[in-house]
Parts: sequence; C-alpha cells; structure tokens
Amino acid sequence: MELRPDIQQLMWREVYTLLTISLVIIVCMLILQVLVVTFDPDVDNAQFVKYGWSWAAGVLIALWIFVPWILYFWIINLKYSIEDDRLVIQKGIITKKNVSIPYMAITDFTLSRSLYERWLGIATLLIQTAGQSVQASGYEGKLEGLNDFDNLHAVLRAKVKAFRGVQDQQAATISSPVSDEHVLQELLEEVKQINRKLN
Repeated sequence: MELRPDIQQLMWREVYTLLTISLVIIVCMLILQVLVVTFDPDVDNAQFVKYGWSWAAGVLIALWIFVPWILYFWIINLKYSIEDDRLVIQKGIITKKNVSIPYMAITDFTLSRSLYERWLGIATLLIQTAGQSVQASGYEGKLEGLNDFDNLHAVLRAKVKAFRGVQDQQAATISSPVSDEHVLQELLEEVKQINRKLN
C-alpha cells in the first residue's frame, strides 16, 4: 500500500509555523528596541529603526521567499510504502533517500499531533526501532501529514504484532530443546573416537 501525505494541510502547517517564527522575531525585536533605546544613550529610536528593523525585515523577507519553496518541494517528494515485511519512507529534494524499516525492528509507534496538526486534522506517526536510530529524536522514521492516521496506526500495529507472532513461532521451532541424553550420547561417541585415535 502506497501513501502520500496531505500536501495542502502539511503545507498549511508549515506556513503557520513560519508565521509563528516571524511573530517571535518581531516580538524579540520590539523588546530589544525598548531595551536598547532605554539603556543606551548613544542610540535613539530612529537609529534602531534604521539598522535593527532593516536587518529584521531582511531576515523575514528571505525567510518567506526561500523557506516555503524548500518546504513545498520537500513535501511533494514524501512517499510512504507499507509492504509485507517492512515500511519504506521515500524523501528528499536533490538527493533522494529511502528509509526501509523492517517490522521486526519496530518497537513502538507514537502518534503525535501538534496544535496546528490538530487544528488541520492531520497527524505525524513516529516510528521507534530497537537501537537503530541515528537521529537525535530517537525515532527511525516519521510519517507526516497523515489524514487517516487512526486506521493507519492500527494497521501498522497489527502488522508488527502479526510479524512478531510469526517470528516467535519460528524461534520456538528452531530452538526446541534437545534432550540431555541425546547430547550426552553424542559427547560420549566423540570421546570414544578421540580415544581410538590416540591409542
């Protein structure tokens, strides 16, 4: 089964995040302006507006020109595949990356919904594996922008549970205990063979 994130809703989430970052930059600049103008007698309000706000405006303009396009191209290149024995995440703009996560390595799923995601009706499914993560978040994979996240979460949990059940059955048949008498008989035969070769 192949899935794609909801491009429109995921893009709106990123736009709201950029708006939040822009608002934080503006509030920080206002606080900085009050502090600098109040406590530095050499800087007046006009000078701060001329230099401080021009830098802030430049950062905000660059942020809004470049970042939405990068995010858009990132989002349209996201693709998720749920296969029989693994989950595959395809991503990347210039360099493509396929992250293949076998079900036997998956230890847990975390369904995450930020404020904006709840508002937009989407979710992110974080995949945790048994000690394989190279990311600081501790998650091997991330499925973002999911609409039908509850059903997908249940399907993936069922696949992992079914795969673990088959794996446990195979392990039980492979590691069936051998009787002690049989092992002792084999050891005795080997000792006898060694004894014959030495004599």
